[in-house]
Amino acid sequence: MSNTLFSSSISLAQLTTSVCLATTGYALWLIVYRLYLSPLARFPGPKLAALTKWYEAYFDLISKGGGQFPFEIRRMHEKYGPIVRINPFELHIDDADFYETIYSFNNKIDKMDDFQYRFNIPNATFSTPGAALHRLRRSALNPFFSLGRIRERSPQIQAHFDNISNRLSVEFADTDKIINLADMWACFSTDTVMEIAFARTSRLWSFPNFKSPLVFALQQKSEWTHVTLHFDWILLLISSLPNWLVKRMVAPMKPLLEFREVCLGNDPLVAFSLYLRPRLTNSLFWVIQDIGMHIDDVLAHRNIEAKQSAMPTLFHDILQSKLPPQELERNRLSDEALSVVGAGTETVSNALTVGTFHILNSPKVLEKLKKELYEAIPDPRIIPTWAELEKLPYLYAVVKEILRISYGDVERLSRINRTEAMIYKDWVIPAGVPVSMDAWHMHTNPEVFPEPDQFRPERWLDNPRDNTGRRPLTYHLVTFARGSRNCVGIHLAYAEIYIGLATLFRRHDLELFETTRRDVDFYREELKACPAPGSKGVRVKVKSIHSVEQAVL
Repeated sequence: MSNTLFSSSISLAQLTTSVCLATTGYALWLIVYRLYLSPLARFPGPKLAALTKWYEAYFDLISKGGGQFPFEIRRMHEKYGPIVRINPFELHIDDADFYETIYSFNNKIDKMDDFQYRFNIPNATFSTPGAALHRLRRSALNPFFSLGRIRERSPQIQAHFDNISNRLSVEFADTDKIINLADMWACFSTDTVMEIAFARTSRLWSFPNFKSPLVFALQQKSEWTHVTLHFDWILLLISSLPNWLVKRMVAPMKPLLEFREVCLGNDPLVAFSLYLRPRLTNSLFWVIQDIGMHIDDVLAHRNIEAKQSAMPTLFHDILQSKLPPQELERNRLSDEALSVVGAGTETVSNALTVGTFHILNSPKVLEKLKKELYEAIPDPRIIPTWAELEKLPYLYAVVKEILRISYGDVERLSRINRTEAMIYKDWVIPAGVPVSMDAWHMHTNPEVFPEPDQFRPERWLDNPRDNTGRRPLTYHLVTFARGSRNCVGIHLAYAEIYIGLATLFRRHDLELFETTRRDVDFYREELKACPAPGSKGVRVKVKSIHSVEQAVL
């Protein structure tokens, strides 16, 4: 008996020793490989960043509350030069001339594979890693979001902001009520995309103080971005749990999960339980359910002819495209719906929020903009179309500067050329190595944009060239990215920004309320550029109106 126990203890000790030795050996091998043998070993950068992704995770999750890795990347470039190794597997480049090489229409460039599951919409075009499949899926979306189609929808976009304008004049003007602009602009952009893409009226503008639970959920999801980046198993775990449990664990995400739940299926028990939940008002519930029913309707080949519909939707276009049958399954279409709503809200509402602040915070800019709008729009009840607003030179300059200083997504966009090496100056980047750039580095390059932290619309007047004189300055504006994976909704975004700003500043006088640059300046990255913790957002009061009541009643 004792011999058996002794033998067992020896075996356990040997096993423990073997495991420790194997682990130590593997760790040593990993250190040697990543520092000296990896194809990226010769590229400059911090040794600790080359050794482990925990270096990046520290800045994403811990340093100053998280979201600090873009600033660390900038410090790397200042020390090591325009190309740096930012983690064991990836390079980052800070050179405006190289942007088009990575983000090209011609090269077959992939996203990283793990990006597909990062936002729990793996079947959406946005999440598709492979270039070929992405191109196929994108071809079904492009016609719907084309310049011509969006120009036709200009009156609908105007109608959505008219709803908000009416509330500003009737409910908020000459009162002490405070408006958080992020809430207001998010309601506008979400209402717009819901009607344009799905022909559904969500009426988020009607929520008290513009505080919609669906918009709140879309805003809150960004806080998870770094957690899911470094611990992707958490998202897989959440996906495997029943939605009712996740809603209890992560309360702010409840409306977003309800949106997905209804789009995925019209289970009457699910529908009834959702109907009883107070977080979603009855009207919003029915809109979300209606999107799910619309997907069912399209898939059942009822309404197959888009021309028969008064307002053809995105799903009409998808169904009539050349996508194979497996691309028309319900799960994929519901992922596409959630992607369109999410992408159609964040960039536009953030740009409008940051832009409105800078206009109000710059008296000379405000004066010039109002002067141009008053001359171009003598009757505030009749706002010109987007096509006409684009021709106003100072408004054009203001919009460009807003897009520059709000950045869009500030997270780096990693791309992979799996078949060919990329050449950057004297460096040969092996095929299969992720390479990234980002809008923040592009938009704050002092050689291209002198005094990049200053809001100066004048830099965009008179068709300016860049510092080399070889390209127009607009070449360096990458808010919506570039190439085959640029933002599919770029024209819709521009239309919303032009119409929203022109209507707001022609009809209303606003003043900032306890808001400073601290409330808009880039402090932490959560996909978009977020201000420092503790910020209450950009808040305003509506001082007066300009004959707007008749315009929108």
